[in-house]
Amino acid sequence: MHPPKPAEEPEEFVLLRFDHWRVNVLMPPLLLGLAWLVNHSPLKALLTGFHVWMHEFGHSTAAWITGRRATPLPFGWTPIEPEFSPFVYFGVLALLAVLFWAGWKERKVWPMLIAVVLAVVQFIMTWQLPLHRQEFWWTFCGVGGEFYLSALMMAFFFVQLPEKFRWGACRYVFFLIGATCFLHIVEFWNLVHNGDEAIPMGSLVNGEDDEGGDMNTLLNLYGWKYHQIRNTYQYLGYWCWAVLGAVYVGFALRLNAVADWVAGKFQKEEA
Repeated sequence: MHPPKPAEEPEEFVLLRFDHWRVNVLMPPLLLGLAWLVNHSPLKALLTGFHVWMHEFGHSTAAWITGRRATPLPFGWTPIEPEFSPFVYFGVLALLAVLFWAGWKERKVWPMLIAVVLAVVQFIMTWQLPLHRQEFWWTFCGVGGEFYLSALMMAFFFVQLPEKFRWGACRYVFFLIGATCFLHIVEFWNLVHNGDEAIPMGSLVNGEDDEGGDMNTLLNLYGWKYHQIRNTYQYLGYWCWAVLGAVYVGFALRLNAVADWVAGKFQKEEA
């Protein structure tokens, strides 16, 4: 008698695959278009909480990367402790080490690259910048985080994270949420830049008269001018679009497969 043949594993659903060329080319524009439709429909009101929280996470990520405790509260306030916290600094570094190790184990170059880049940024911002410059980034990265965090959520659609992250399906949800936030903040600051909207002064919690608001702090404490604020956030949106375009083209041309092949080849030689 012949031994029974091992059962073949079912083929992964096409939309969950990272190596499918049509998924990488077609799905991001479709999701971006869906996000635009959502932003221009009554459903937009349901997304306000995500936009506020993205702003608070912008403050928090800048604080965490410099080793400070911060809590991004969803109602428009992020308390940041000015004292350096070794627990936060080395906790973030440990998480980056886990990400690097998981990427190395599964021969995925992008998690390793992301971990290394963030570790370098963490080192520079914590040990190379004086406190007043760190505090500047805590302020700037509120609105700034609405740009770069939402753009990262979109860019991570293409990145094949280690299996334990279950990223195949979750990336669609993250892309859609990130896209709605990104399109919202880009459109708003386009209006500000063109003079159709005013620079948002004050804070969400204490109102427009709050002198501790982000824009108030940039103007009064750091000496920024109104045109500097308008131009900086406008061009931050342009840079985010440029990075997203480069990521899209790179994965559409399957340059990611070349990077993974090089990483796998290097690991085999090391072994």
